[in-house]
Amino acid sequence: MRLTPLAAIASLAFLAACTAPDKAKDAAATPAAEVAPAATAEPAAQPEPATTPSAKIGADQVGKLSPVPAFKGFGEHWSVDIQATGEMNHKVDLTWGSGSEKASGTARYNGQPADAPSTLIVLSGELQTKDGAKPMTIEISRKECIDDGDNKHMQSVDISVEGMDKFSGGCGDLAVY
Repeated sequence: MRLTPLAAIASLAFLAACTAPDKAKDAAATPAAEVAPAATAEPAAQPEPATTPSAKIGADQVGKLSPVPAFKGFGEHWSVDIQATGEMNHKVDLTWGSGSEKASGTARYNGQPADAPSTLIVLSGELQTKDGAKPMTIEISRKECIDDGDNKHMQSVDISVEGMDKFSGGCGDLAVY
């Protein structure tokens, strides 16, 4: 009889299908506590590098976007607030004399100076003072700075305005992209 071997094969296939684990059923039946990884388990896989946010600008933005989107800094009896206004231009608000003197101006990032270290960002422009427009240079260094309150900042800042004492030894925080 030929039906017996055929019946045996069909029976084995049926049994194999019935005993194979059903992953959808098992996952639904397993309590959430058993599904969660243990505290000692390996950390979750990191996202692909293309989707990971970065504090660096893309290669297509170099020369089009300033490395200073925003900056707030201060020193002894002075403070500065810098905001990018588009492309390489910035609005600058400087306060000194313990808040009694204020002036605004504009500054531009003209690229990395050839003789400057890569940790230095230089903005050049002018400050509109009560005595008229004065040339101004802002130097932001990517080096740690500790303020008078023992707070750590990631940048230091110095500002030179023609005809005024230099605003030096300041600490600040640079916004990142």
